[in-house]
Amino acid sequence: MPVEETVSITFGACASSGIEVAALRSFALTTRLLICRPEGGLNDMFNQIERCCRYAERFDRDVVVDTRAVECFRDDLSDYFESLQPRLALSMRALDPSIAGLEAIPACLSGRALGYVARYDLGLFRWVEAASGEPLTFDFESDHDAPVLLHHADGGGSLAVHALARMRLRPGLKAQLAERLAAIGGRYVGVHVRNTDYRTNYEAGGLADRLAGGAPIFLATDNRRVVERFRAEFGERVFSFAALPDPRIGAIHHWGEAPDKRRLNEDAILDLVMLGMASELHIFELLPNFQRQTYSGFSRLAANLNRNPPVVDQLRSTAFPGWT
Repeated sequence: MPVEETVSITFGACASSGIEVAALRSFALTTRLLICRPEGGLNDMFNQIERCCRYAERFDRDVVVDTRAVECFRDDLSDYFESLQPRLALSMRALDPSIAGLEAIPACLSGRALGYVARYDLGLFRWVEAASGEPLTFDFESDHDAPVLLHHADGGGSLAVHALARMRLRPGLKAQLAERLAAIGGRYVGVHVRNTDYRTNYEAGGLADRLAGGAPIFLATDNRRVVERFRAEFGERVFSFAALPDPRIGAIHHWGEAPDKRRLNEDAILDLVMLGMASELHIFELLPNFQRQTYSGFSRLAANLNRNPPVVDQLRSTAFPGWT
């Protein structure tokens, strides 16, 4: 399973109580706050969340994640995950709306940190405030006096699995996960194929040899034609549960106006966790692409999750484990 930037996580002593503190916390006006609005697919999103969490731990701030208005996810992350940390909230519902009037960084948002129009600047390769063109972020190497910091950005990397170690799945998602695992019935091989905006030449990679042995195959993909191709070759061994749109629409995580965005988000998260649980995982290098990526971010995150069974166990757990 070759993948770049693989990481490992070590769990330590538990430091949390047995309630979901973050969901109950209402941040006061005196709070040193960092609002994180992460763009992109799941790997980008969780990578940016972890960047913000590490900054907040270093400089004593609370993090509130807002994914309802970002381009790809368009829903509250707290409807899918529970935070296991008291200073990390996964919804703006935890935020006192009076905070909107406070001084903020970037300065263009002072007095209106909760309401602005963002656009992606292709020259800066950053999200900026539409009117001023000011980047929607701050200097991560410095402490700041402003009560509100805002980071609205995309960008992948190897930190995303650490963000997942701060969370667990909501009960409804865990129930769906259990149903899908029961349908497979036992140990399985995981496969991820990205084949919309990014493409892979998965059929030229010795597919039959890689998947020899007769074990069930769990296939995660963004293209239903890939599912058809796998089922034509491997028949009833292939399990795929996602409700995939027409592949002509493009990448799922860019399908922002989907009529059932909740289902698309749930499928992506459950696909990720199931790849993390696979007894072996197969991913495929991308064909040459405009971003010069070797693997998709989703493949990288799935590989890192597969290398870290304690994180998968925590995502599925009902207890409060610890972490370091």
